[in-house]
Amino acid sequence: MKIAADKEQLGQTLIETLVAIFILVIGLISALTLAIYSFQSTDLASKQIVATALARQGEEAVKNIRDSNWLNGTVSDCSGTMTAGQFCYTTWLGSGSHALANGTYLVRSSGGSSDPWSLVATSGTYVLNYNPATGIYDIGGVGSASIYSRKIVISQNTAAPFSAANPQVVIDATVWWTDRRCAPTTDPSILAASCKVSLEMHLTNWRNY
Repeated sequence: MKIAADKEQLGQTLIETLVAIFILVIGLISALTLAIYSFQSTDLASKQIVATALARQGEEAVKNIRDSNWLNGTVSDCSGTMTAGQFCYTTWLGSGSHALANGTYLVRSSGGSSDPWSLVATSGTYVLNYNPATGIYDIGGVGSASIYSRKIVISQNTAAPFSAANPQVVIDATVWWTDRRCAPTTDPSILAASCKVSLEMHLTNWRNY
């Protein structure tokens, strides 16, 4: 003789099943959300590391140009601009592609050991090309356009204790990238902080005698 199942018990079993499914779905959604967040954080950190290295490279390139100007120049009497009897490098600000003048620039690698970097004045594109064979980012040359752009701004501070002949040269290097959250632009100032890296370096004519 069969005994009919308790209708209340059947209803309770259905509710328990629905609750279990709900908990499982919530768990899967949470795990997926965590995985997506982790992937995005890793991707952002990777881009920030590359951008920081490229910004640092840009600043070091300008510093290398300043040092090359010293090596190519001569120490002379600077009594007209400095203390009487003091000697300095009067041509340390350079000229041509090595001029540390106010302006916006790209830095180009020449590949040479004695003169590895030069400045290229620009107000247009800042996109860096990437060469997968060498792993090098540069403007023009071999490779294809990367997601990174680099802008170098040089400004001279002539306020005391600096002067027009021996200013404080301020280098602002900004590197930004393009992805689904960071729109392509030639003006990084409009981008969120999560889409760019900016570094600043100060150079002076400290090799005085």
